[in-house]
Amino acid sequence: MATETRYLYRAPLVLPVISPPLVDGAVLTADERVLAVGPWAELRGEADESTKVVDYDGHALLPALVNAHCHLELAHLDFLARDYQPEPGEITAWIRRLLAERQECGAIAPEDAMLAFAQLFAGGCRTVIDIGNDPAGAAVGRHFRARLLFHLELLGLSGEREEAALARLAACPAELCCTGHAPYSAGARLLRALKERTLADGCLLPIHVAESAAEEEFLLSGGGPMADFLRERGVDLAAFSPPGCSAVAWLDRLGLLDERTLCVHAVRVSREDVALLADRKAGVCLCPGANRYLGVGKAPLELLLEHDILPALGTDSPAGNPHFSLWREMQTLREDHPAVAPATVLAMASRAGARLAGREKETGVIAPGVESSLLAVPCPAAGCDPEAALEYLTTAGGDVRLEWIE
Repeated sequence: MATETRYLYRAPLVLPVISPPLVDGAVLTADERVLAVGPWAELRGEADESTKVVDYDGHALLPALVNAHCHLELAHLDFLARDYQPEPGEITAWIRRLLAERQECGAIAPEDAMLAFAQLFAGGCRTVIDIGNDPAGAAVGRHFRARLLFHLELLGLSGEREEAALARLAACPAELCCTGHAPYSAGARLLRALKERTLADGCLLPIHVAESAAEEEFLLSGGGPMADFLRERGVDLAAFSPPGCSAVAWLDRLGLLDERTLCVHAVRVSREDVALLADRKAGVCLCPGANRYLGVGKAPLELLLEHDILPALGTDSPAGNPHFSLWREMQTLREDHPAVAPATVLAMASRAGARLAGREKETGVIAPGVESSLLAVPCPAAGCDPEAALEYLTTAGGDVRLEWIE
């Protein structure tokens, strides 16, 4: 019987994320799993004739990243984020432009979606939570070592449109995870039905929440630019009664907030909203790059952390973010919140997303039992200093170069 090959990776710095940084650290792996992580002085004794020792001099070893919010089906519209700059906060103007370009360009070709997914993988993402309107999007990740967690997004605020969305949901295969777009585009009955389905099938329920002032005004009063936009789209607002509260409070009133609901964006949230999210143990994903591009504001990261909520990070759509990279998301987040520790930001891009995706025992950290897919990243001028390396990793953005350890 063949002896199993083991690998012992040594580096001047190992960042497990789940535990403190290791100077002159090492990771022992076998059969695509981590067996041990610790100081090189301790683990080098584990090397035997079946062990291949690999020295990553000048590198930091860190876990795979997790993109907790993405729309791969819009990858062919990436030119929109490059060529069109909406007025700050005018999210409905951007949505109009997006829908017009999508109608003109048609549906994305499968190879374009796969290229976008490959781009994320090349940038260190092992897991991607993807949202799309076409069930075919679930097949995009089949030929990759990375994990694509696809969710079919349904819209239907009221009247016939909500009825049609409910009928579509009822016809969806049981293995397909489904979700709603946002509280301003999915009605109460649809949202409740979606939550019941996720409770039955164990899927996550990712939903856009409190992204813009237009959404906030619409939920409070039923008016404003979002109402105008919905009327243009033929939505029957006469059949819709605004809840008169925040998006977070509305979702809680509907019974949606729990540890299997992921609130994406969370820009327009109050202290009361954040306390409610914490009490319900709801997940949060921030998309600082898309929020900056659209000019909708900055999520209150410090307030979330104060309530022991560690948000995940997402790139959002390539059509609404000029920089389709989690390294750029970390960089943008550090620019927006310079007082937040770099180690916290790295944990947001890795461990937090893995936990929300139900994969913390598989990826997002370096610990015994997780997948041995790790990242080796050169840290120029950082040496073995953990603080300098973390500063570099969370601010270098597009300058980061990496190698997968598979």
